[in-house]
Amino acid sequence: MLSLLVLGVLAAQRELPPPDFSGLPPWAPQNPIEANRSVLFAPPLMMPKGDWGLTFALDYASAIELYSGGGRGITFDAELGRFQTWLTRRIDDRWFVFGQVQIQGAYDGFMDRFIDWYHSLLGVKYIAREVRPINKYEYSITYEHGKTIRYGPVDLGIGDSRIGVGRMLGQHAQVLLVLGLPTSTAPGYRAGTLQTGLILMGEAPLLPFATVSGSIGVGLTPRTGTLAKYENVFFMSFSGGPRIKLSWRNFIYADLFVQTPPFHGTGLRPMDDVDFTIDFGWMYRIDPRTELWVGIVEDPYPDGPALDVAFRVGFKTSF
Repeated sequence: MLSLLVLGVLAAQRELPPPDFSGLPPWAPQNPIEANRSVLFAPPLMMPKGDWGLTFALDYASAIELYSGGGRGITFDAELGRFQTWLTRRIDDRWFVFGQVQIQGAYDGFMDRFIDWYHSLLGVKYIAREVRPINKYEYSITYEHGKTIRYGPVDLGIGDSRIGVGRMLGQHAQVLLVLGLPTSTAPGYRAGTLQTGLILMGEAPLLPFATVSGSIGVGLTPRTGTLAKYENVFFMSFSGGPRIKLSWRNFIYADLFVQTPPFHGTGLRPMDDVDFTIDFGWMYRIDPRTELWVGIVEDPYPDGPALDVAFRVGFKTSF
């Protein structure tokens, strides 16, 4: 399957001109149930137009998971802040290296009433929000024989990091080797082990005003911690979506991200199901090398370990 995608993308890039400004905003799972277990993410084309590429991304999210059955249960009700910096360095016309660091936090929050109102406009009803108190943090997992793990709120601090190397496969595709570094020390919000991933990403300029991007990833994270026997080790991810040009400066985009379950055998759907999120929003081009975006991440498949909603602001440039 991977080889067919590579061949298809390479064939397309021989016939189509390079994109004027390619790619979608980067997205990685923010819910710690998923984020702690996999280093995979939805990348843009990361080779900078200059020698260096720089991306800043601020994601502020509300997450709520409330599930119980058979004497087991999970409650995760928190607001999550994450600020990421991505730095990319071109080595030559094909090779580049990159690194990502992030600051993260988890809190009681302040958005619950606003989110209830926002979802009422969309006709979305969350039973868990009616059961849980307003703006009250809780993160607990009850597993075998009634044992319970509790994780407290987290002040702003360093999260886990990524480094990697990439190779362009023509103008419209790249392959990334990613290493996840266990730089976070926050209980419940860290991998606690080295992670690896391989991501193949490509794009196809279909029309003068539309480009479609997609990726396939495979990853490995060793088991670690109290729930090690329930943790999955191998992961797969898929991302894809369009970028549509409204004018020279204005674009809208959507990016679907799906990842295999982080756990198995817990009997808890938020841990044993797939992560399924969609990131969509508006991008504004400042100049041919610089643009910003404003977006929203939603969870259209509510049984897996995704976010309730996340609000995004980001900026990328090259120099």
